[in-house]
Amino acid sequence: MTNETRSRQFISVLVCLTGLLISPALAEDQGVSSNSIALTLCIQNSKDTPSPSVQVPVSFSGDMTLLVNAPTSSWIRLGAVEFDVVWPSDAPTNTQVLLHMKDWDQFWYQNLLPHRLLSGATNHLSVDLSPSSTDWKAAGHHGTWNLRTLMEPREFCIRLFSDERYKGTCRVEKVSGILRKDGGPPYIRNVRAGADQVPCFSKFELTFDIPDRYPDPFDPEEVLVTASFENPAGEVAKVDGFYGLGYYSQTDASGDHLIMQGPPVWRVRFCPVEEGKYKYTLTVRDRYGECKWGPATFAATAANSHGFCRVSKTDPRYFESSDGAPFFPIGYNVRSPFDTRMDGQFPWVKRWPEGYTAYMRYFKNMQEHGENFAEVWTSAWSLGLEWTPMWAGYHGIGQFNMMNAWQLDKVLEEAERRDIHLNLVIHNHGKFSTWSDEEWKFNPFNIENGGYLEIPEEYFTDPRALKSYVKLVRYMISRWAYSTSIFAWELWSELNLTGSKKDDVENYRRPEVVEWHKNMGAAIKEMDPFDHLVSTHVSSDYNCQNRDIVKLQEIDFSAVDAYHGSPDALHIVELIRQTANFNNPFKKPVLITEFGGSPTAQGVKHLRESLHAALWASTCTPIGGTPLFWWWQLVEEENFYPEYTAISKFMAGEDLRDPDLQMNRPEVQSRTGIELSAQCLRSKTRGFGWLYRQRDFASVDPAGMAITSNVVMRIDGMAGGAYRVQFWDTLEGKPIAEVEASAEAGTLTVDAPPFARDIAFKIKRRD
Repeated sequence: MTNETRSRQFISVLVCLTGLLISPALAEDQGVSSNSIALTLCIQNSKDTPSPSVQVPVSFSGDMTLLVNAPTSSWIRLGAVEFDVVWPSDAPTNTQVLLHMKDWDQFWYQNLLPHRLLSGATNHLSVDLSPSSTDWKAAGHHGTWNLRTLMEPREFCIRLFSDERYKGTCRVEKVSGILRKDGGPPYIRNVRAGADQVPCFSKFELTFDIPDRYPDPFDPEEVLVTASFENPAGEVAKVDGFYGLGYYSQTDASGDHLIMQGPPVWRVRFCPVEEGKYKYTLTVRDRYGECKWGPATFAATAANSHGFCRVSKTDPRYFESSDGAPFFPIGYNVRSPFDTRMDGQFPWVKRWPEGYTAYMRYFKNMQEHGENFAEVWTSAWSLGLEWTPMWAGYHGIGQFNMMNAWQLDKVLEEAERRDIHLNLVIHNHGKFSTWSDEEWKFNPFNIENGGYLEIPEEYFTDPRALKSYVKLVRYMISRWAYSTSIFAWELWSELNLTGSKKDDVENYRRPEVVEWHKNMGAAIKEMDPFDHLVSTHVSSDYNCQNRDIVKLQEIDFSAVDAYHGSPDALHIVELIRQTANFNNPFKKPVLITEFGGSPTAQGVKHLRESLHAALWASTCTPIGGTPLFWWWQLVEEENFYPEYTAISKFMAGEDLRDPDLQMNRPEVQSRTGIELSAQCLRSKTRGFGWLYRQRDFASVDPAGMAITSNVVMRIDGMAGGAYRVQFWDTLEGKPIAEVEASAEAGTLTVDAPPFARDIAFKIKRRD
């Protein structure tokens, strides 16, 4: 709207175009052609039935706004709207017509028609709706009119206004939508490369334009965009292109607000894995034909990162990077920016719901304290792509949330900058559960919400649902698989809590769910050109794992919880040992991705002690990394970060990938009679361990005086010879003593230095 128009005082008459089809006979009576859809009209706040023609009371005095109903999805088929305004002979001659539309994300567009209405005449008006129209202006944002602004818009209105006083009636009639005509082979234009050269294991990105004629750009059967990359050795890798929208964020006290910016674009993201020149081409295919672009080239320079995460080839209990470097995850779970349960368990802090920008703070703090790992969910309330249209940004099955996709871009970019690897969860259990954190009542797959599934269990067997999951993951892979910060695709979080509990057999133990994991894991591995790890997760503890799923070759590692209700913080140590004992025979890693007292938490002191014990126990137990603490907001609020600093210093430069490193329980004696315990991971020539007070662990000041003394450890299974044992302060993360020891008859005897509550150690044979 122009400044001139804004300055006027006017009364507006808003007429709703409901998009309801009328009968062929009535369409013929209206003179609507076969390439048109006859639409109906109604005035907001009127109880009249929508009809092809309405009498509109006009009173041009003051200012009034009338809202209208949203039209149906038939709008996506239209290239123009035409209508007649029968304007009285005594009506003002400077009356203008404004059309406005709110798209399905509530972004506003408006179109001020250039001509004034002729008095005493029937004014035939035509409004261009084609994706290329420049008549529609964004209001309150910086997006660009495009085809998908017509995907189920919230309202579409005709507005008449004048700055002259007038009272009368007019008629608006013969409103029709002109069907858009698409045709001809596709094209590829305006190809822009982000850079001419990039380091190995970083993002090479292409942005380009193709025809804007696809209501569902996420469906490869409607439009398929692929890029082929030929590496210096002549090997070819293919990646899919993806559709996206741009936004920018405004953050204030009420949270993050996304503002649309620019037109929709198509992108390709690729990650080179070896140095040299790459040649690439683009292909787009739709029902009208196929088009190719290229070739062009870019150069990959020396890597500045270790690459993607893999299961170790030499020791499948652990992980490594593409370049062969060991990768030991150290971090905590950051499921989403906030957790409302924190207020119930720890109510002494006022917490505000946060958006994606909270990850910027978390990742910064994690990097500064030596962490390299986190878990993030794509849940309905944070970063999810597919959910009910009742929630902002979502549009049901198969129409992905572009605002959340843009936010996940930013989260990943920050993770890459901070060298944080993300275990990315695709589905959390509540989405498909009627009994645990139930979200099924909102799920678009639920038949009561217009979907096609009567119970959650059908998601694992219905062919349409299987196809839908592949479509979702395909989009995620095309957009984010380039990133080395994606540690793994986790198919489910807390799989054992899904279902409706209508059967005697728990849902996740059904053969159909095992088969689902086999098929979906295989589908991901076929689609993902960068071979990211694939996992799935169960809650509670290792006893809930389904062996049939764990042993699938499509599942690269196990993800489990380690919750318990014991008041003893050291109970976590034995639970970690049991988790390792259960999983090691499968010859794949296991990660504890949630722990922290019971599922409903425990006191802060207990949680701090449990965190400390879990971190140090993980260095001497064959699990894939440190357990991920669940109560992530406490890490910041109670400053648990020094715990991570200490463990990261202890593990710096160490490599646990060695099948000879096995769990050992050293014999510990204290001449003072204090009950002590120790954990050790040792081979014949080296080891890592943790020595601690057993019975009174919770009552000893960890930073207090060195009250534990005259301690002797005996570790069996060691080769004879001389050893150097380095002892570490577990609070400061620094070595505090080095002792010489010798092994005789397979037993290494070590005199430990005095300590307060606990102390860690490293064993190395002198030769």
